[in-house]
Amino acid sequence: MRNFTMLAILVAVFSIGNVFGQSTTTRVPPKGSLTSGTIDSQFVYLYAISRTENGIEYVRRPNLEQIRKNVADTIRALTQEIAGLKAKEGNRQTAVEAMTDSLTLVQEELQTAQREKDSFSFIGISLKKSTYSLIMWGIVLLLAATLAIFIYRFNQSHVVTRDTKKAIADLQDEFDQHRKKAMEKEQKLKRQLQDEINKRL
Repeated sequence: MRNFTMLAILVAVFSIGNVFGQSTTTRVPPKGSLTSGTIDSQFVYLYAISRTENGIEYVRRPNLEQIRKNVADTIRALTQEIAGLKAKEGNRQTAVEAMTDSLTLVQEELQTAQREKDSFSFIGISLKKSTYSLIMWGIVLLLAATLAIFIYRFNQSHVVTRDTKKAIADLQDEFDQHRKKAMEKEQKLKRQLQDEINKRL
């Protein structure tokens, strides 16, 4: 009997515990909304307005549909934003490629202008200014050397001519003196001959 009473009390306590354990737990809804705020805050709010029974969360279907719609809208908006960002990125990439092409063209034009600045056409031949300058200085030096050789030879020939003229003048003087002596000798001989002729007469 005593065992039966203890068993009955145990069953009663167990039953009361089950009854209290199966009681519906509701939470005081916090501030929030299913139509505004972030998705995370909406899930927190949904959890707060749901009821728990035996460890199971019971969510009202309209609330779940609202959350699903909000998630879908958010995904759609994010997808559109991603597409927009990709489009902007594509436009930026196109702009960068256009600017790169333009920069390449400008660099090529600059190199062409630099080449044209550093070179020019001479007798139909394209020459760099440094090469042209080298050729011109070479020609100038060659002409200067030729002129120096010509002046040297002219001076040498002038010296030879002067010496030759001096030699001719000396020879002329000697010839004149010799002729003078010869004439004097001839006159002397003529006088002697005349004297002899006169003596014989």
